[in-house]
Amino acid sequence: MNRRRFCARLARTNQSNNMKSVVAAAVLTLVATAASAEQVRIKWIGDYSHNRDAVYSPEDKYRSGLSRNFLNGAPEEGGKVQRDGALSAELLKPKGSSGPLPFVILMHGCSGLTRPVQKWADEKADIFLSHGYGVLILDSFTTRHVKAVCGEGDYHWGLRRAEDAYSALNYLIENKIADKSRVFVMGRSNGGSAALQIGNAIMSDDHQYGFAMIFAVSPGCAGLDRSTFVRPTVIFIGDKDQANDPKKCEQLEVHGPIRFVLYPGVNHGFEDKGPAYVFHGWRMEYNAKADTETIDQVLALMANPKDFKASKER
Repeated sequence: MNRRRFCARLARTNQSNNMKSVVAAAVLTLVATAASAEQVRIKWIGDYSHNRDAVYSPEDKYRSGLSRNFLNGAPEEGGKVQRDGALSAELLKPKGSSGPLPFVILMHGCSGLTRPVQKWADEKADIFLSHGYGVLILDSFTTRHVKAVCGEGDYHWGLRRAEDAYSALNYLIENKIADKSRVFVMGRSNGGSAALQIGNAIMSDDHQYGFAMIFAVSPGCAGLDRSTFVRPTVIFIGDKDQANDPKKCEQLEVHGPIRFVLYPGVNHGFEDKGPAYVFHGWRMEYNAKADTETIDQVLALMANPKDFKASKER
């Protein structure tokens, strides 16, 4: 873990400690040498015409994901229902930056900000910061007391987390933190599924602000061939992905401005450095080439969005 990230986390875990003031002073001194980092709370907004008052239904998981409730009664949140709520996030800005910045919102996968996912977010944040982008690492689970939503994709959480991203977008723009024309989102696995839903016409057309471009890494795409996508989107996935079927993602290319990038011989979790392992029966394996090509393409397109073209790449 790099020094900036260690210090930010140390500050959070020591908030109730008697040595809080000493630790905080040390943290601020070290963080100042790298980047501006702070924990923020983001008001969740779900009162849109495309959402419904109905709570979670196992018979209608998809539509019940279009919810006006922050807690909507899903099993993963203990069946609780609550209208209002707030999300936690880490806000990072390049050292010395000022004024509205181009921003990237990072979205974790189905297991939340676990150690390997936090490492991914840290590494990608450092890359984006070094190129002048602000970064918001969005946490969809902590304030909902959700541990994980892994398993067969039903898009309930994909839809709900898409609303999380729009709430974060609203926060960044309304507080004049981000340049409203240059906010991007990058999600992995379930976060990638949520990213796809962000560009779904059902959602996108109903929000005041929109994302400049969407980057979905190893998302679930099954059942989305009935959707229409209206935001420039790039899907990155390996042809050996056991968690999400790449063929289903390939089919989406005709449903909107989507670039489909398929990596041969690559598994789920190709962006996680470390030994291969099995998670929920899926093989997770790092692939340096795919990881590097993904971030290179993301950086190039964020710098020159007009270069985006819907296509298939293998």
